[in-house]
Amino acid sequence: MKTFILNLQLLFNNFFIVRAIFFLIILQIFNCSLSAELSTSIAIDRSVIYKGERITYKITIADSKPIDSSISPDLSGFNDFDVRVFPKQVLNNSGSSLRVVINGQVIRDESSTQSKTVFNYELTPKKSGKLIIPPPIILSGSQKLTPTSVLVADKSDVGGADGSFTITVKSPEDQSVVKMRIETDRNRIYPFQSFIVTLVVQVKSLPPTILQPDASPLSILRDPPNLTINWADDSSLPKGLRPVTPLNEWLNSILTPRSQRGFAINEYATRNMDFSDDFFNNGTPIGGFGSIMNEMMKGRVLHFAPTPKKIVVQDAAGTDVTYWEYRFSRKFTADEIGDYKFDAIIKGSFVVENKNSRDGASLQRVYAVAPETTVKVVDIPLAGRPSSYIGAFGKFDLKTDIQPRKAKRGEPMTLTFKLVGEGSTGNVKPPDLIAIQEVTSNFKVHSPTEEGDNNSCTFTYPIRATQSGQIIFPSIPITYFDVQNDKFVTLQSEPINLEIADSEQINGGFTFGGNNSAIGNFERSERGLLANMADRSDIVNQSVDYLRWAALLGGLVVAYVVIGIILFLWRRLESDPQKRRQSGAISKARVRLNRVKQNLKSNNSSDMVIQYGDELQNLLFGYIADLSCASENGMTTKDACKKYLEIGGEKELSDILNKVLETLDGTKYGGLDLKSLDDIVISIEKILARPINVKK
Repeated sequence: MKTFILNLQLLFNNFFIVRAIFFLIILQIFNCSLSAELSTSIAIDRSVIYKGERITYKITIADSKPIDSSISPDLSGFNDFDVRVFPKQVLNNSGSSLRVVINGQVIRDESSTQSKTVFNYELTPKKSGKLIIPPPIILSGSQKLTPTSVLVADKSDVGGADGSFTITVKSPEDQSVVKMRIETDRNRIYPFQSFIVTLVVQVKSLPPTILQPDASPLSILRDPPNLTINWADDSSLPKGLRPVTPLNEWLNSILTPRSQRGFAINEYATRNMDFSDDFFNNGTPIGGFGSIMNEMMKGRVLHFAPTPKKIVVQDAAGTDVTYWEYRFSRKFTADEIGDYKFDAIIKGSFVVENKNSRDGASLQRVYAVAPETTVKVVDIPLAGRPSSYIGAFGKFDLKTDIQPRKAKRGEPMTLTFKLVGEGSTGNVKPPDLIAIQEVTSNFKVHSPTEEGDNNSCTFTYPIRATQSGQIIFPSIPITYFDVQNDKFVTLQSEPINLEIADSEQINGGFTFGGNNSAIGNFERSERGLLANMADRSDIVNQSVDYLRWAALLGGLVVAYVVIGIILFLWRRLESDPQKRRQSGAISKARVRLNRVKQNLKSNNSSDMVIQYGDELQNLLFGYIADLSCASENGMTTKDACKKYLEIGGEKELSDILNKVLETLDGTKYGGLDLKSLDDIVISIEKILARPINVKK
């Protein structure tokens, strides 16, 4: 009977074991069936915008494991939009787990985890009206992925089952409350020439029914109207455009206290908050841009507005209307030839007259766009360009000098050309004096040095006279380009009179050696002083210098010891493969970088951007892997930046490294062009220019 009970208990336990195992098998099959196909969702943040605004566009691909890195959405059919690509995000979320206890043992199933890869984009419509955002093309091997969900943040019914969206792009309203335009002090400039961009915002004055109608139309607004200015954000400036006025100085110059109110600019303000009383000292902002950033981090509103002035404008009916005019001006310099576009958008609510309202006024929502303005940067004309043109443009005067003006033949003198004025000397080259026969026939000219700033430059030449007598250094032509009159101007230096004496003779009374023997007259010879001597022992000290020989012998001993130490260290380094790898990391990375730079010059096809981006990314991963003696395979941006800091890299360069690698991640998905790759190459050169003393 006891045996029967034991067998029954064993069968009962085995039944639960078999059932649990069967349940785990069914669950695993269910999980595999869920992860057999990728789930793809597409979302936009809104479906109704104004022209000039941007839409956030996201593609999310989810699976039980990270997707293959070769999967990249193709947005080439988005012809009605300018597409900006941001780095993708990989999110790993743990799902629910199963826990079963059998005979005191715990059995778990952790297979129900999920990985999401999010591709981030920003779409800017090129025109207004009803526009269709087409479905992206997403290939996983030879399989085309279709969206499983289409989402819109404002819950509008604009999404199609195929992954497309129909959006509405509104044109600016026809209104007279706010008028905007962009002015430039010049629309056509030359490289390195500065210019000023000014956004003019005119806001209609408050209606007479308001308690203080003469107050600023911004002073009674609860929320500041938001200005979106494409040239007020240094990170979005096109390549080749440099601000002369730094962003922090410019923002500080137009920062206003709470009592005056103003505009919000780009992302430099936060809604529905006020300044603290201690942020201003008698109406003046304190602490500089650092304090501005601190206030922004605290969530306080920042108001910006230059000092306004009142103007009177006639409306369509010929009635005089008073406006408050605000002028936002900033100075730039263009380094590269091309077209630079400037625009601005305003969105906000303004107080307007409303006779049907109890107060005689109401808020009107306004969206206005300043017409786009283009500044063309053109090259100096080739036609009529003289050989004496040195690359400067503006308006200059020339000063020339030689010191000393009395010298002996063969003695050094200093020739100086100084160009002073207003314009640009950032790309100048020194005058080619060797090509001027009047100079080379009487002077030996050495390579010049150069120094200066944007409005002046100085060329300094060491020269030596090859002839004696009264010599005139000739007039030298130097040409610059007059940008105001659009013509070349040649300046002529003044001729300089020089008095050059023959080299001195050495008289017979001058003796050498210890015997004071007279040698006769010596004359200067091109072959040197010894050419006058038949017996050189007459001028050579024949005595033995023991101190010199002792010093020489000691030097040989020291050199032998130093060479021995160097050989010992070199052999030790050669015997350590890790040290060899670390010591060769910088040279290896520079070789790879030079190869990419040469490829960019020889083949600048946009089709090669992805390949070049991969090469640059692998270069950085390999560089950090060599320095840290780690594996390059499977290295991520996060791993690379972490290792870079661990081996002693600087935090500033680590931030640059992180930005470059994240940008290169986006390159795989069509987010960059060749000009952007040039910027990345410059950043990599900056990283490699500061080698790391690897921590042990």
